[in-house]
Amino acid sequence: MTQTVSQALAEWVVGVNYDTLPDEITAHARKTLVNSIGTAIGAFPLEDVQRAVGYVAAQKVTGPCTVLVSGDRVHAGGASFANGVMFNNLGQEETHLQSGTHPVETTTPVVLAVAEQLGSSGKAVLEALVVGAEVTMAVARMSLTPAVKYDLCEAPAVYGTVGAAAAAAKLLGLDQASTAHALGLAANFAAGLSECIRTGTDEYHFIVAQASAHAELAVRLAEGGAISSATSFEGGGGFYHLFAGVAREVLQGHDVPGDVMSRLGTHWGLPELIYKPYPVNYFNQVFADGALDLRTKNNLTASDVTSVRITVGQLASTSGAMVPPPYSTRGGVLGSTRFCVASMLARGTLGLTDTQDLTATDIAGIMEKTEVVAHDGLTTSRVEVSTVDGQTFTFDGDTEGRDYRLSEPEINDIFRQAVSGILPATQLEELLANLSDVAAAGDIRKIMALTVAGQDGGQ
Repeated sequence: MTQTVSQALAEWVVGVNYDTLPDEITAHARKTLVNSIGTAIGAFPLEDVQRAVGYVAAQKVTGPCTVLVSGDRVHAGGASFANGVMFNNLGQEETHLQSGTHPVETTTPVVLAVAEQLGSSGKAVLEALVVGAEVTMAVARMSLTPAVKYDLCEAPAVYGTVGAAAAAAKLLGLDQASTAHALGLAANFAAGLSECIRTGTDEYHFIVAQASAHAELAVRLAEGGAISSATSFEGGGGFYHLFAGVAREVLQGHDVPGDVMSRLGTHWGLPELIYKPYPVNYFNQVFADGALDLRTKNNLTASDVTSVRITVGQLASTSGAMVPPPYSTRGGVLGSTRFCVASMLARGTLGLTDTQDLTATDIAGIMEKTEVVAHDGLTTSRVEVSTVDGQTFTFDGDTEGRDYRLSEPEINDIFRQAVSGILPATQLEELLANLSDVAAAGDIRKIMALTVAGQDGGQ
């Protein structure tokens, strides 16, 4: 009998073994773990993080899992949610452009929670991260799914729920049948509207965190014997019909399991991940670099600029790039390409404090002179700046953009920048050293202790 998507995925998940994974893949998993934990800690002071941490603490349900920085000890679902909000708040999570997901951002919170509950080794954590990220990307890259998914759902949360469940099932050692049910339940629990992306509001902070929390719930229910439809993904009332908008008759005539499985274990997604030098949406990285390049090479100041024309592609235009000011929350400026370009042209910086400066007159002055237009190219990125002396300077991201598959030293720099001021310097370096050698950890709980403000590895 032909396997369904959930059954085929479950067979692959159960068969993954850390010792047979390519060294390149485990190295990428380690690098993205460093990025994820560092940028999560850096987000701790932000308002939505404090809301989530406060909500979980107010439940007064204690448990074995750590809330980053605060050190609150809560149950796995609570830690998955509170930490999940941290993982996407700063805006420097990894991105898989080809699938339109943040596959590690949605996987890591539940992996850390379950691993801490179990006392799992560092190798088990990396193994689960690989499983979760690769399943997320494979499910989201099924050929019938659109390249731009925001017309239908909040893609990182929806597809990430499935991968996060695969990772948690791997850590718990569920058998193939229970893993398949966990994945089917996760497909049922997936959720997330994209209207916030279009309008520049912040509810995606909570939606994406729910991916981890819902994954933990799905896996624990399956562990206890709960079942799900074998065709939760490809069925006429299933995941791909709802979230990918694929007609029932098309699904019926397509080899969905074969399509999804064609990438797993042969075409690894982890080496394709891009990272964010700036704490803004991934499509704005190249525009920020372009504006900085124009400013630096041509010695531009804010007073030199008479007009700016920005051309954005489909991914950006459907993901908040064109939302005009005024912005009521930081979430609005993370997607606003005009804000990101204006900050770079005015200040030469685009850091956390810049993105919190919603009504700054220097940035607003350039935004008033800025036109943003959409292009039908998927990732078109162009910045044109005209100046008082009649010159026009152009940056074309299609030809001048850099490779955002950042190196480990670059990721370490992002970690240090994000964590600085949240954890003491000596603790920061000890945590980074432990994460960089995570495969040697016999029990992840020692590393988790280092994520709590004022702690050390001996506690």
